[in-house]
Amino acid sequence: MTKRAVLGLCLAVSACLAPLAQAASWVEITDPAMSGFAVGGKTVTYGSVAADSVWVYDGANPSGAQSAAAIKSLVSSKFGLPSSGTGSLVLAAQGDLVSSKSGSFTVNSSFDYLAVHYGRGELLFHWDTPLAANTVFSLGNLPRGLSNFRAFNSVSAVPEPATYGMMLLGLGLVGFAARRRRA
Repeated sequence: MTKRAVLGLCLAVSACLAPLAQAASWVEITDPAMSGFAVGGKTVTYGSVAADSVWVYDGANPSGAQSAAAIKSLVSSKFGLPSSGTGSLVLAAQGDLVSSKSGSFTVNSSFDYLAVHYGRGELLFHWDTPLAANTVFSLGNLPRGLSNFRAFNSVSAVPEPATYGMMLLGLGLVGFAARRRRA
């Protein structure tokens, strides 16, 4: 009789706890102020540049591993990006972080998507205009300690203005050299 009671109690407890383990879900924050947005009962702050959108997953680890490829796939699916070609993602930088509820790190490459893993959660940031290389990014008041980050660039089909400038400069130099030869 005691074994049945214990087994029944265990089944009842697991039935109650199972929904809690599955309770985590993705939440999109469409106007994420740097002064803070709610995560796990805390007001999380971030900087140095306000993001255009943020996705938050709190309370459990997102499905899949923490490899750069898994996080790239996760970011692509949340922001509706293609897996290859124009608009797809390329890993720009990654790093492990000190397990603290607040901290900062430097991203040594330009990026427009950032994934930050903390405890049992994930923050996904997006900027419409890419942030410059060597940007210092800070997070404060997380519910659990930081773990790692992955920064991504989206693949662009249109050359950057600097590319056109370099091309024009090169053509100018070729023209100048040809003119000097004729003279």
